[in-house]
Amino acid sequence: MYITELSRFDHLYLQAHDWPVNEFHNWDNANFLPLSTDIKRQILNNFTPVSVPLIMWRKVQLLLLGDQQVDSQKLLRYFATLPFLQQNMLYSQLMRANFVDHSKMFDCGPLYQMMIQNFCQQSSEFCQVSPLIGSGNEEIVLLLTNQFVNTQHGPTLTVLNYASAFKAMGKHPVVICCTSVAKSSHYLYPMPAPIFFGAVRNEYYESDTLFDLDTGQQQPYEAGSAVKCWDQLFDFMQITPMDDTEHLVDLINVINQLNPRFIIGVGGLNPVLEYIAQSRPVLNIPCVTSLVTPLYAVPVLHRDLTEKDQLSIAALSLAHPVLTSRLPFRLRKFDCVKSSKVTDHVLKFAIVGYRLEQEVGADFIETLWVIKKQFPQSAFVFIGPETIAGFPVELASCSYFSGSVSNAIDLIANCHFMLNPKRQGGGTSAIEALSLGIPVLTEAYGDVYQYIGNDFVFSTNKERLAFIQRYLTDPEFEAHSKQTCLETAAKATDSLAVVQALLLDYDSYIYQLQH
Repeated sequence: MYITELSRFDHLYLQAHDWPVNEFHNWDNANFLPLSTDIKRQILNNFTPVSVPLIMWRKVQLLLLGDQQVDSQKLLRYFATLPFLQQNMLYSQLMRANFVDHSKMFDCGPLYQMMIQNFCQQSSEFCQVSPLIGSGNEEIVLLLTNQFVNTQHGPTLTVLNYASAFKAMGKHPVVICCTSVAKSSHYLYPMPAPIFFGAVRNEYYESDTLFDLDTGQQQPYEAGSAVKCWDQLFDFMQITPMDDTEHLVDLINVINQLNPRFIIGVGGLNPVLEYIAQSRPVLNIPCVTSLVTPLYAVPVLHRDLTEKDQLSIAALSLAHPVLTSRLPFRLRKFDCVKSSKVTDHVLKFAIVGYRLEQEVGADFIETLWVIKKQFPQSAFVFIGPETIAGFPVELASCSYFSGSVSNAIDLIANCHFMLNPKRQGGGTSAIEALSLGIPVLTEAYGDVYQYIGNDFVFSTNKERLAFIQRYLTDPEFEAHSKQTCLETAAKATDSLAVVQALLLDYDSYIYQLQH
């Protein structure tokens, strides 16, 4: 049945017009996506598409299943035939899958390089970025981001946190969202469902509007477009899709007229940022602690360089040196306090994240079993998901799944520990827990490890159990652990200190480039 349907879509995609875009996506989402990994592989191995769209769909599906036999050179050749928006969507899909450890052993670097060069060549045909003139305008700081959503979105808060720090330094930050992933209306080639389009808010296109993120409301604003967060106002501009000629020209004209000394990209690798960086200094600050490798922008790493990092940098021959910094946090307003006590009858462990369905694997399930066996009074509070497929019934009976919530910290405050699966993200929730004095138990992997240091890092379940036991039975150790949590959170949320140090390094490098 599946092969027959795929063959039908393959035939339809061979037509010159009327591609079955929505029909195929809906079929994929309802029929292929829920299948088990083994059945998916069997279907893909028995299906030989002819149309380029279905060939691409099949290859990306295999990559997402961890297939190491995909011909990367053939994929690159097909990738080169796609228009820019489709290249960007496919690249973003693979990068997102890689972030949650669902795409293995595939180097997306060549795809990114081809996509950026394609975008820069197209963009240069209708607009040109002027180089930095003199010392530039040091008052204005342009902050470009791939996504801008609301206060429940970590990267959005990160952008605004940098903007707030620059405002505290006496500068005028302008937040610009140049969404890197097109809306579904631009979706032509089938990508594995659910396709990651990125979060694009239609209301942000409205001019002369104040978007109040503190209240979730908006109202007319004569001074132009602005966002409000933490009772602070920030000038705001939304452009998308990024290959929209008119919008890109508007942005480039703003840059050429203002001549800002500091242009900073916050978030993932960004084609618009790279195009600007071909002509003038631009800083690329990620929202993660992994090494990002832009072609033209100056990369920032939110931790110390390792020997492995240095080898990667040498092999890539990056255009600029890597600046090192820390990722500053600014937590949402809250008035809760830690309410759990070691004498409680139930021992609660918080597990927080909106991708836990993809991040909770067999190793983490084993950790839960071991904790439950050692501490029968244990209960597990999953904040974010409504359920997790294949989650053991016995553990489900002592677990709570909150679904999407706006008050995660209130639930965390009632727990004794936070457990972090082996994953890349999770930094904001970890800092929230630490700010309440709640230990975050993690492995030496990903963003959380880089943020909290080695105090609560464990390589085995035995080490984890020993820490929990001592915490519950040794009051001095409990007090010391709580103090460590608070000090770590305070350091991570000292945004002004972090941003000032980074800006000094960036300014020094701009001076070197000019002289």
